[in-house]
Amino acid sequence: MKAFLASVLLAITSFSASAENSALNENMQIVGETEYILVEDVAMNYLARIDTGANSTSIHAIDIEVEGATDDKNMRDHVGKTVHFTTINENDEKIRHQAEIHKVSIIRNAQGEERRYSVVMNLNFNGETRPVIVNLRDRSRMTYKLLIGRNWLRGNYLVDVSKSAH
Repeated sequence: MKAFLASVLLAITSFSASAENSALNENMQIVGETEYILVEDVAMNYLARIDTGANSTSIHAIDIEVEGATDDKNMRDHVGKTVHFTTINENDEKIRHQAEIHKVSIIRNAQGEERRYSVVMNLNFNGETRPVIVNLRDRSRMTYKLLIGRNWLRGNYLVDVSKSAH
């Protein structure tokens, strides 16, 4: 009898979890390994790489300057200040932009650890705009000038690697 009850309980739990996942997935959009994303703050489209291995979203930024900063020794002291930077997309369209520094992110990658300024930007995909924390990095040597990380994907998108924007 205990085995029977355990089987019934397992079946109900599995069905419930399956129904919950199904309902969750119905509200999510499918994105490919690359997608065109409009960064509304700079009014430019980027061919973005969708990277489920990256925790955070990153945009190509050069000539990064913080208003009133005399040095970069303690970047966390600059949180709340205005940062100016130039961003360039894959079509060599460029614009100078400014935003408030939201936080300083510590990024770990194959090259080690690196600190980057992060700002909030509004990213638009398929007509839906969402604010996301984006870190600023020189991506000039990289094919994709916008890298979309899990902080943008989480709860809203499923990735289909067989789909691509180009």
